[in-house]
Amino acid sequence: MQQYVKEFTSHPMIRFILLLAVCSTVASAVMFSGVRTVAAFAAGVLVYAVMEYVVHRFLLHEFPRLIPAMYKGHMKHHEHPSEFAYLFSPLWYDVAVYIVYTAVLWAVLRDVSLIAAVVAGTSVYQVYYQWMHYVSHRPVKPLTPFGRWLKKKHLLHHFKDEHTWYGVSHPAMDYLMGTHKSAPEQTSGRTNASV
Repeated sequence: MQQYVKEFTSHPMIRFILLLAVCSTVASAVMFSGVRTVAAFAAGVLVYAVMEYVVHRFLLHEFPRLIPAMYKGHMKHHEHPSEFAYLFSPLWYDVAVYIVYTAVLWAVLRDVSLIAAVVAGTSVYQVYYQWMHYVSHRPVKPLTPFGRWLKKKHLLHHFKDEHTWYGVSHPAMDYLMGTHKSAPEQTSGRTNASV
């Protein structure tokens, strides 16, 4: 397992997200204001949990012309699902997203402590998401039955039906949006995976 943790943390984007998660969590703890901080952290988690599905389904699969470069990178991941080089977005993308995200939060909240807590929730959840995605594509057996089930569902997305199971770290949005089961007539055309 240690070799996979080392590989996972070797990617510059993962290092950035880990650093952001640590710094924003420490800032939130220093400026802790009770329920407001906890609620802001939870809101940040919810933002990422929902956006994981929205971005994956709509930007990376259903409307590829909206952000063609992002779609092209995602298709490389689908073509080479187990290759480390295609598991993560480029560093510049996540840096840009967090700059815009923080600016939007500032425009809405105008409160540094709440912004730190929201960013902490989002970035901590993103670390979890990235780990679950990494584990789904590398020869790592998840420790829990839920983790093994998530890995199976993500591999179904890759190797059976690309129009289902968009959630990687949780299934809630797939159940809510009706994308939680593969249609028998659909196939991704890929046959080299065991799920």
